[in-house]
Amino acid sequence: MKYIFRINIATLFILAVFLLPSCSGRINAHVVQDGSGSLQLQANLEPNMTILLRSFGGLSGSQSGPLLDAAALNRSLQAAPGIASSVLRNSGQERIEGTVGINRISDLLNSGANRFVQYEAGASSGRLAVRLDRNIASQILTQISPEAVDYLSALMAPVATGEVLSRGQYLTLVESIYGRVLANEIAASRITVVITIPGTVKSVRGGTYSGREARFDISLMDLLVLEQPLDYEIIW
Repeated sequence: MKYIFRINIATLFILAVFLLPSCSGRINAHVVQDGSGSLQLQANLEPNMTILLRSFGGLSGSQSGPLLDAAALNRSLQAAPGIASSVLRNSGQERIEGTVGINRISDLLNSGANRFVQYEAGASSGRLAVRLDRNIASQILTQISPEAVDYLSALMAPVATGEVLSRGQYLTLVESIYGRVLANEIAASRITVVITIPGTVKSVRGGTYSGREARFDISLMDLLVLEQPLDYEIIW
């Protein structure tokens, strides 16, 4: 029997976020009780981020091709822990979509002892927890796409550079280099995560819940800066 995680940028949380700052997107994840499953991803860049990324030549280094190289992302993801397959494609110059298969969600993009996802499920209860800090984030980034590290470093995002900055300091830095419009676009971007789990939710940390559904509203700035570690948990 399959259980469904419905996510607008998440159970990788990170996949669309790390690759597409200032973006909108959707991920539908289907996870069975043993922790395997799949993610259906759709994401596209916002206008000002599109202009900036085009000026960088895109992650593929091409001025005329897709801004995100789906083939390169597939190669990186297929070699990453916890991922069984990656079939992403470019459906437009600023858009990527497709499916990522998961062997075991608790192994997802882990680096030894540094696991950012914990998943436990019994016959009638379970727990899903996500913790992200600067150390874990940098390791995840490298596994997802080495090109994304360069891109986010050009955006001076602490998640890639490791620099200790507050949200306000980071926005001031972005504005000084790339202008207020882009800084405002990043500041306004949010991530909505909706997760349907195998049982009735008993408690949630960092969000709200109803029935089998947990909801999280996450500022993109929080992910890019990681001024504080991000901790989310669902218990059912």
